[in-house]
Amino acid sequence: MNDPGFESFGTTADVGIMAWGETLEELFANASRGMFALMVDSGTVRSTGLLPLEARGGDLPSLLVAWLNELLYRCETEEWAPSDVRIIAVEGGHASGELTGEPAEAGRHRFKGVVKAATYHLLECQKDGDHWRARVVFDV
Repeated sequence: MNDPGFESFGTTADVGIMAWGETLEELFANASRGMFALMVDSGTVRSTGLLPLEARGGDLPSLLVAWLNELLYRCETEEWAPSDVRIIAVEGGHASGELTGEPAEAGRHRFKGVVKAATYHLLECQKDGDHWRARVVFDV
């Protein structure tokens, strides 16, 4: 199956993604991958390192925004090129996982654009039948 679990969409000054998954963990992972796809060409990034991650949120949509913003923060402060993410758990207002990738190198990694933050604009994160879906808009 070649379904990546996400697709991007544009707005006036921002860019958004729709993500889906059979579980919350898969939804969070696919939303993360969708954000990474806006940032860097994943074919130029190796998975040579690992950063542990945690985020907290008052409700599920807030937790997703907090998770994505934590990924952005870590990529920025650690000068990290993300390749993938593994979600360990999403429960009780807490998400934990691991970010794979490597130190960013401008000459080797093909960066697409700067994602400043995940926002609450048009935010959705909910169960839809037998799967989960989310819509997230990013400030770029």
